[in-house]
Amino acid sequence: MSQKKQSSSEQEKDKTHEYHVASLVAYAMPEQVSAVEAAINIIEGAEVHAISDKGKIVLTIEGDSHKGIGKKMDLLRVHKGLINLSPVYHQVLDENKEENHQKIK
Repeated sequence: MSQKKQSSSEQEKDKTHEYHVASLVAYAMPEQVSAVEAAINIIEGAEVHAISDKGKIVLTIEGDSHKGIGKKMDLLRVHKGLINLSPVYHQVLDENKEENHQKIK
């Protein structure tokens, strides 16, 4: 499968000043929890925050676009040890807006 090269205008459109963070709950087969956790940890911007004995994993994924978050979620969805991956919350901040920045005194 060949990938179409993006034109410079398409590349410019993809460049945003957005910051996305999504929180998710994953359920893994108990015997696969360590493997699923390892898969999460190798994804740039992904972080595990809690794991239960029964395979529930709370994680966040950070990125610069909705599409980027979705691609990272898709990487996890195909893991053989993952039963379910559900988004809980998704926040988008415009990094150019001053109200998103804390002032340092």
